[in-house]
Amino acid sequence: MNELYQERARLYDLIYHWKDYAAEAQRVRSILLDEGVADGGRVVEAACGTGSYLGPLSRWYGAEGYDLHAGMVQEAVSKGLRASVADMREHRFKADAIVCLFSSIGYIAPEDLPRVAACWYGSLPEGGVALVEPWIAPELAESGHMNTHTYDSEELKLVRAAVHLREGRVSVLDFHWLVLRPGGIEHFVDAHRLHLSAPEELMAPFVEAGFEARFEEAGLMPGRGLLILRR
Repeated sequence: MNELYQERARLYDLIYHWKDYAAEAQRVRSILLDEGVADGGRVVEAACGTGSYLGPLSRWYGAEGYDLHAGMVQEAVSKGLRASVADMREHRFKADAIVCLFSSIGYIAPEDLPRVAACWYGSLPEGGVALVEPWIAPELAESGHMNTHTYDSEELKLVRAAVHLREGRVSVLDFHWLVLRPGGIEHFVDAHRLHLSAPEELMAPFVEAGFEARFEEAGLMPGRGLLILRR
């Protein structure tokens, strides 16, 4: 299992210090309001990670999340957030809305999406809504794109670098981390594999499960879009 999502979970938050989760959560709230999900409802985040969205979402909702990785959940709980360990291919619950953000759905293999769709359909009431932020579309996934992020403080400095490679319908991202502390430098590789699906391919399993589905180009991040599902 990916070590970053276990004992190194804190580094995940630090390397994404630049990301405006609060503004994105406000956008999520605006979309949910437009879709008829009022403030005060129960919103569950699938693949919640360390809870960076759950914090701001908790301002308006009874928000909680679940994630496959215990280290990430532990980090979320340490922030006073409600989170548990669960697999989105199996976990069922009750909620007024479900959100799955930051392209987490890309980690689910296409053959497993019907299981996710069935779980979510069974977890929402009639009129319930799910928002899914996809990974990048296949036509945007070119090999050779280089990516670096850093974090800098007196006691800890981070560098994370990767080159995006494409293997068929899979994005291959092997992030190389340098972790600098006063006592020395640590290097490790954080391997990611995300499935590339066109919007209509991503929507199909959810439509088959019974959802009404549409894809909006204007999502939370450039080039990702947003899948809006209604039970």
